Amino acid sequence: MLGNHEALWTLWEVSRAGTHAAAAARLGITASAVGQQLKALERHAGVALFERVGRRARLTAAGAALVQRLGEHLPALDAALEEASEAQRAVRGAVSLGGPWPFFRHLLRPRLPGLLERHPALQLDVRFDVPSRVARRLLDGELDLGIIGLLPEAPGLEVRAVAQEQFLAVASPTYLKHRGTPRSARDFAAHRFIAFDADLAMLAPWWRAAFGPKESLPAQVLCRIANLDEMQALAEAGMGLTVLPDYLVEASVREGRLVVLTPESPRRSTRQPRGTLWVAWRKTAAPTARFLAVRDWLLDGTGRP
Repeated sequence: MLGNHEALWTLWEVSRAGTHAAAAARLGITASAVGQQLKALERHAGVALFERVGRRARLTAAGAALVQRLGEHLPALDAALEEASEAQRAVRGAVSLGGPWPFFRHLLRPRLPGLLERHPALQLDVRFDVPSRVARRLLDGELDLGIIGLLPEAPGLEVRAVAQEQFLAVASPTYLKHRGTPRSARDFAAHRFIAFDADLAMLAPWWRAAFGPKESLPAQVLCRIANLDEMQALAEAGMGLTVLPDYLVEASVREGRLVVLTPESPRRSTRQPRGTLWVAWRKTAAPTARFLAVRDWLLDGTGRP
């Protein structure tokens, strides 16, 4: 059927241009190709569309009737195709983006006005969520793009590293005054911790970087709470130790509400406890101009505040 549709467009162009050669120039094909398409259309319709009058070909009554019907529909279809093409090329419409609130606040918020100013017809729908749910919402089609902290076990997602977070262990001066400042792995293990979730995100990589993979992770987890701001608030209130991204606690450390803890480790490695943040999207996502504009904005310069 696709070939017949193409031949109908060719017939329409011939009727408007007047000759096969003129129609071929408008279509970007040869006059011979125009003739072949029209002959194929006649075979498919089972009726002659042109007749010879001297050296010229003119539409038969059946051909003229077909062209009249094409004139009623093809221009509207042409306009619809052009509109769809323009929508694909223009940065216009909604793009949904999900990820952790602290990352947006510290790394994306300063750059967001520039994106919206550059693309005034863009509608950005930002939703805050934990990385595991962001990955699921991407796969379910609820989000177009997401920021995640762990590589998902999902072959349907495309991911690209976009930023590095350095993790710091912190506690309030009040807490340390009453319970002492830990130094060794044994000291740290005796303290209470505030963790993000059951797999000790941030805490586990910091611990292994500080004390090595063989040292058991701390067992005294006072609270698991999937919100970095609340983790920081509990640490500032003197409830325990926690491990958070450096950019999040920077102001609290500078203002004396939190103290960075530096463990004494026998390890010679200078590797810093870090985590990678990834931009993720469905591999089957349509590469519209608005999608590409937001994705490229995320991938460009979000590394460090």
